[in-house]
Amino acid sequence: MKKFLLVLVCAIVCTSIASAQYASDASSSFFSVQRSDEPVTFGIRGGVNFAKQTASSDGYSFSPKNNVGFNFGVSVDIPMMESLYLQSGLYYTVKGYKLEEDGYTEKATPSYLELPILASYRYNFSEYTQLQVNFGPYLAYGIAGKYKWDDGDDDEDYFNDDIKKFDAGLAIGAGMIFGHIFVGINYDLGLTNILKDSEGTLKNKCLSINVGYNF
Repeated sequence: MKKFLLVLVCAIVCTSIASAQYASDASSSFFSVQRSDEPVTFGIRGGVNFAKQTASSDGYSFSPKNNVGFNFGVSVDIPMMESLYLQSGLYYTVKGYKLEEDGYTEKATPSYLELPILASYRYNFSEYTQLQVNFGPYLAYGIAGKYKWDDGDDDEDYFNDDIKKFDAGLAIGAGMIFGHIFVGINYDLGLTNILKDSEGTLKNKCLSINVGYNF
């Protein structure tokens, strides 16, 4: 996941540098504080998640493999000024982890309803092509999930007496809009310890690759 995060940061830096160079060549402003005449925009989003969880207790840390999940939902973009939007929405997203060791497989697949509240920088390359870079908090609430094993044991509910349903953290991402089509990447860094036992910590992390349509 650290490699994915590094790639994400590099992509954001590169797109920002490219847009700055484009702005300079076109003699236009890289950041416009003028009031936007654009309307509030709604869209649909969906994509694939590469999720994992990190745990620590008594000096021992645990970081299993990525669990491949999915997400879908609706987005809303509220223009504050030409270069700055407020981006939010509501998403169903599957996170968790996958552990493979000596032929044994264990997987957790918690599902959340997630609400991001992001500051979204925008730069228009043309009338139909726009860059966006997003950053801000997210709030999430667990609604379903299972622990699954391949040794014949029955599945168990993920949200039990040991796991909190509430999660929160920071989201960072970048994307491009081509007409009505959106393509982007996002990383959720969980900051909330979702263990009810205060002696240990368990936190969500998730990289998402999404596509969507803006109405």
